[in-house]
Amino acid sequence: MADDRIELAKNIADSTNYLNKEIIYLKNTAITEYDISSAGFTVIKFKKLLPESEIAELEKLSKMERNIRIGKKILLYPNISKEILETLAKARKAFVVVNGIHPEDILSIKKDAFFLIKKIPTVLTIKDFQFRQKDTYTSYCYLNRKEFYYSAKTDELVIKGISDKVRETQNDYLLKDIKKFMSLSEKVTSEQMFSILKTYRQKYLERKLNKETYRDLDTGMFKINDYLLENIADDVLLSVDTSQNYINYLVPLFNMLV
Repeated sequence: MADDRIELAKNIADSTNYLNKEIIYLKNTAITEYDISSAGFTVIKFKKLLPESEIAELEKLSKMERNIRIGKKILLYPNISKEILETLAKARKAFVVVNGIHPEDILSIKKDAFFLIKKIPTVLTIKDFQFRQKDTYTSYCYLNRKEFYYSAKTDELVIKGISDKVRETQNDYLLKDIKKFMSLSEKVTSEQMFSILKTYRQKYLERKLNKETYRDLDTGMFKINDYLLENIADDVLLSVDTSQNYINYLVPLFNMLV
């Protein structure tokens, strides 16, 4: 039975991107990200996908410069990308086997990284591949096809599936509020959380929060009728459509937290 579960986890690890969508909320739970150090370059060296002289040159570059150079090589030689993806899949599957990882241990996979629930791998070196513990999180929410990872240790919120533009416009507003609620939910009772969210809900619906809070979380823009606007005057705030954020993010989040 245990071997069957490992085999199922191997099948999951074959995916370049995977998310367990049956899990929509975790609280006060150890979620740990393990990724492969310099994954693409490690594959290039391991598989000798470039001449030794070019590999030696890449070795001398900073990580950012190296990634840019490798990206250009991939554009010239698409087979390099194929080799990298196939080799990383083998490394992920080997990681699953040697550490006895089961399907329920895997929250998500992002190319060269695992997000594991409560599981602590003991074998981090597999051939030339060095898995490392990168980040740890304590709460998780799945909202509107986006992943929200909160760390109580660093008080940071990492979101997968949101654009840089939205992050910039909402980092100090709605995203900050979501982070605060995920943090509070780890510390207070359900009754206290309900009271906090009830007050916030009323302020949100009555447009009493900073107007920037009402930017659409999918576009980073204000929506009025069928128009998306970069900026609005304060006196038209009541006309802004807040239903997208409210229905797709706040209502499901509130339901999770209480």
